[in-house]
Amino acid sequence: MEKPASTSVFVAKIALAASLLMALAGVAGSQLAPKMPLSEVLLYSGALVLCLFALLVVAAVISLTVYQAVLRMGGTDPQWFWFRSEPPGLVALRAQAKDSAANDAQPHGTPISR
Repeated sequence: MEKPASTSVFVAKIALAASLLMALAGVAGSQLAPKMPLSEVLLYSGALVLCLFALLVVAAVISLTVYQAVLRMGGTDPQWFWFRSEPPGLVALRAQAKDSAANDAQPHGTPISR
């Protein structure tokens, strides 16, 4: 069994692939503006790729922050936002846990008023 490649090698491969795709898109895009020098088209396409990457990172940070906040506030799972209610049976489990916590909080011998 081979040892997996290190993270730095993986990141370098991704960066190389992204820069090659950016260069390919720049060369193809240079046909849209034939009077613009190729170096300027490559510069603009590189800037566009960097902006898109930054936008992707910002979107990931925002979405993960929202998901984490939902979980911290007692939400079930952010993926359940697509549905109208919580998963079947979860309401019953929460009620059972609430009753169990209420029973544990009461001193023994004291009746629970409901």
